[in-house]
Amino acid sequence: MELTREQLDRNDEIDQAVYACICTLAEKELPWNMEVIGLATEHIRALLERHGIKMRWPGIVTHEDGSETYEDGT
Repeated sequence: MELTREQLDRNDEIDQAVYACICTLAEKELPWNMEVIGLATEHIRALLERHGIKMRWPGIVTHEDGSETYEDGT
């Protein structure tokens, strides 16, 4: 199972936006760190969901039995 080009582009857009936000809040250019970006994105999504706002964040989830499903948060 693979993400489409559109889904990959959406994830890139999210990563870039979150990175820019982190740098703005830190008031300096920070190293690109996907661990930090991913955690920040997860917190942002959780906050939006608590306020009833859906965020399309495409991904493939691998389950304990090895099966995979596509999820995008909508």
